[in-house]
Amino acid sequence: MMESKQNGHANAPKADGATGADVALKALAGGAPRAPSAEDEAYPIVIRTDGTWTYHGSPIGRLPLVKLFATVLRRDEAGDFWLITPAERGRILVEDAPFVAVGLSVSGEGRDQSLHFTTNLETEVTAGPDHPIRVVTDPVTGEPRPYIRVKGPAATPLEARINRAIFYDLVERAEPGDAGMVGVWSQGVFFPLGWVEGD
Repeated sequence: MMESKQNGHANAPKADGATGADVALKALAGGAPRAPSAEDEAYPIVIRTDGTWTYHGSPIGRLPLVKLFATVLRRDEAGDFWLITPAERGRILVEDAPFVAVGLSVSGEGRDQSLHFTTNLETEVTAGPDHPIRVVTDPVTGEPRPYIRVKGPAATPLEARINRAIFYDLVERAEPGDAGMVGVWSQGVFFPLGWVEGD
């Protein structure tokens, strides 16, 4: 039974499975042949905290265009975000995470359940070994900030911030873990959400 809650450039795969963007990313990591200035590499694109993509401060209203940009979005080891194609590359600003988890559906129960998330770009991911959930504490507000990995390697993941309504739903489903920890299960993995203070 399934529960549900809703609140350019060619990049064709090469024979070895790598895409043009992957090749460009390797070139970036190893040092590109040319030496563009920071101004040359800066794109006037910002991904706001609420997941809105903007160009020169104006929202990009065409979802298919944003989805296309997202296919060539990469993150380097320094934590910077890039749009990389075989022809060019540009650094963009991401205020928090590049995606937002806005939908949740649950199949199964207890340790056998699976948590299926939908992002603001209509990407679907299921929490598990390849798509872990993590929660960090905002150093300013003290509030939890939950994320789920959408794609990318563990060292340089592209994540979705789990919106507040979905996080509250997860908290309602939370089960006790070790040392006062509570969390949720998905695909056989326990993901801590926080701790319960003792009496």
